[in-house]
Amino acid sequence: MESRGERLRLALAARGVRKQMSLAAQLGVNESTISRWQRNQGLSVDHAARLCDALDISLDWLVLGRGDMDFHRSSVTSRARREAAAGAIAFLPASVLAAINTLALAISQELGSRPGEAE
Repeated sequence: MESRGERLRLALAARGVRKQMSLAAQLGVNESTISRWQRNQGLSVDHAARLCDALDISLDWLVLGRGDMDFHRSSVTSRARREAAAGAIAFLPASVLAAINTLALAISQELGSRPGEAE
């Protein structure tokens, strides 16, 4: 597994950051600080969060190596899709909503009463 410094180097390359001056100014740090972070040296939680915001990368990925660089985007997108679907369902006719509920109940009964249980 790559180190936090390696993940930061990957993120900088992926986001097209070739010179650190602009990023350093945006974060309010020296360019040497970003170089230290790339060598896997001290990175505060506050700086990590600000860095992730500036580069639009996942904090979990940068700090812990979980998921991928754009992991944070997928959860927001999924949430937005669920909210949009819920909004669209609200406008369906009552007869369609009743049919959907009947179908969902039938599927639930067919699969068993305990979610996640394998047959």
